[in-house]
Amino acid sequence: MGKISILIPAYMENENLPKLVKKLKETLVAEDFEVLIINDSNLDGSVRTIKELEREYGEVKGYFCNRRRGKTMAIKEGFKKSCGDIIVIIDADLQYSPKDVPRLVRALKQADAISGLRIDRRDSFDRKIESKIYNLLVRLLFNVKFCDCNSGLKVFKRNVLKKVVPELRDGWHRYLLVLVDKKGYRVLEEPIKHFKRTAGRSNFSSPLKLFKGFYNMLSVKMYLLKSKE
Repeated sequence: MGKISILIPAYMENENLPKLVKKLKETLVAEDFEVLIINDSNLDGSVRTIKELEREYGEVKGYFCNRRRGKTMAIKEGFKKSCGDIIVIIDADLQYSPKDVPRLVRALKQADAISGLRIDRRDSFDRKIESKIYNLLVRLLFNVKFCDCNSGLKVFKRNVLKKVVPELRDGWHRYLLVLVDKKGYRVLEEPIKHFKRTAGRSNFSSPLKLFKGFYNMLSVKMYLLKSKE
């Protein structure tokens, strides 16, 4: 299977981080893995929490941004610091189960990237409607078949993500599957569990986020069109 690098972009998720790391450790106890927590200039006490997790778990490494840079940049930074053959990206909000990680990693035998498909999504009605519209637009604009493009649990072969990470711009983490697909790699979706948020702060569903997401969608489309010239 090779070494697994788990990237956790973290913003205002201090309460969730110890629980997530503990569950990852319990689930992957028999694997060679590392956990990279990328602290995106948090003001919630998570700097101390991450340092405590580093002392408690030898697999944990914390990286700290001196200003907020966003999830895409956190993923880029985490990837540069990682050394695994397999890269797992998981949100810090505890809405995804670490128990799904080994199954998605095994599924890489049939693909180059695996994305978790939230069958029973435990979010608000508004969030689910926004997601359906977003995924429909992604399918139409990019001619792909993904049902859950913005899932917070994804697994990649390192050599595949290495081709895409240098191209990422702010906000483009939502289009990782599209960018991987357009390079000719095989991407599959696998059903996963999804849970309600019980702590931390959600960073989605504001009008500004929706506008920025639409702008990023068009930016990715223009980038792909230009790359074909």
